[in-house]
Amino acid sequence: MNLRGLPRPSLAMRHALVSAALLLLAIVFVRPLTASMALHMLVHIPALLIAGMFAWRAAAASGGARNRFLANVLRRYREYDEFGIPGLLLASFAGAYWMLPKALDQVQALPWAEVLKFFVLFILGMILLDSLARANRVVKLFFLGNFCWMAAIVGILYQDGSVRLCNFYLVDDQVLAGRGLLVLSIALPVLWLLSNWAAVRRFLRA
Repeated sequence: MNLRGLPRPSLAMRHALVSAALLLLAIVFVRPLTASMALHMLVHIPALLIAGMFAWRAAAASGGARNRFLANVLRRYREYDEFGIPGLLLASFAGAYWMLPKALDQVQALPWAEVLKFFVLFILGMILLDSLARANRVVKLFFLGNFCWMAAIVGILYQDGSVRLCNFYLVDDQVLAGRGLLVLSIALPVLWLLSNWAAVRRFLRA
């Protein structure tokens, strides 16, 4: 079968498919991905955030802003999210919340909390990507440093603590989650440095 003649999916469609695939995987494999504290914090929650990010990219690529209603909603939202700071602040609070043992226990024990987690994290991913697109490098670096500092501190507490903090997870899994947070707190600045290497070199030469 010759597939060359078939039209390629648009950029918006590709982003939408990635978003839908991540959301579907997060729903179908919710039990395996939340059975472990490390997978819950470092895989399941980020998957929902990234699904929201791709949904936002799909809406932007499809020209959703040309829709009068969506354009009006977006305009009103951005009046309160100048330079992306409120959105990034909200993302920082959310990141701190999902590092709490009680938050992880709650979504395991209460079905409504688990449904709310899916919705809130998906919307938060959309807000986060829009805020990152409009924030300057100084603002991004500030919030990145703040998040990585929190992740490192919580990771150390989880790794060194001998007390079981989560009712649904064992101490060994708690230690593994702490190590994962420490790795994340190092990996994110490295990725930022690599993606902004040209700007960093210009700054060092100045």
